[in-house]
Amino acid sequence: MYHKTKQIGEVDILVIEDHQIVLLGLSTLLSTCDGIRRIDKATTAVEAISLAREHVFDIIIIDVELPDMSGFELLDRLREIIPDVSVIFHSMHEEFWIIKRMMNSGADAIVLKSDDIGELKKAIERVVSGDSYYSNRYEEYCREYEKQQILTERELDVLRAIAEGKKTAEIASELFVSNNTVEFHRKRLLRKLGASNMAELIKKAMERGFMRL
Repeated sequence: MYHKTKQIGEVDILVIEDHQIVLLGLSTLLSTCDGIRRIDKATTAVEAISLAREHVFDIIIIDVELPDMSGFELLDRLREIIPDVSVIFHSMHEEFWIIKRMMNSGADAIVLKSDDIGELKKAIERVVSGDSYYSNRYEEYCREYEKQQILTERELDVLRAIAEGKKTAEIASELFVSNNTVEFHRKRLLRKLGASNMAELIKKAMERGFMRL
């Protein structure tokens, strides 16, 4: 997904949440964030799809669990309608298989409902400015999960490109993905291999047999 930094007052957001109290809280929080022009709300997937067909939203905030469709399936449907929409997952689910699906969804931001409310506000503001954001609690789950994982083919592609000295934009162009997607894979590689920088990443990748000189 390619991000475009919006001008102040130009960002339109669709919030998809089936719990009315949470929906009210999200709406109140959004009203305190700079740069937001319009806030639409949906409590079901059907309603969200209908709204997306009527208006091109810049950002959607979506829960994993909805009464008529999973958040993951809905996300795929919404991306067909608004291909460039930015996505914030806001979920109460902390099971590893859900964490994995959120990791692989290409979301621009992920915040758990058990996080401090300030984490969601940070996520909204970062996505509005064209960046990505993952809450501290979510990052902790990712570190625990990824310690047990092997590298995917796409991560190996990014790893080889990094070893060749290629920059993020160059890697993104070669793999036909966005710069943020490359950065997402870069962060996962660092976590999986327990590295703190690119030089250490390459060293550990070679030690573990993921690449050769």
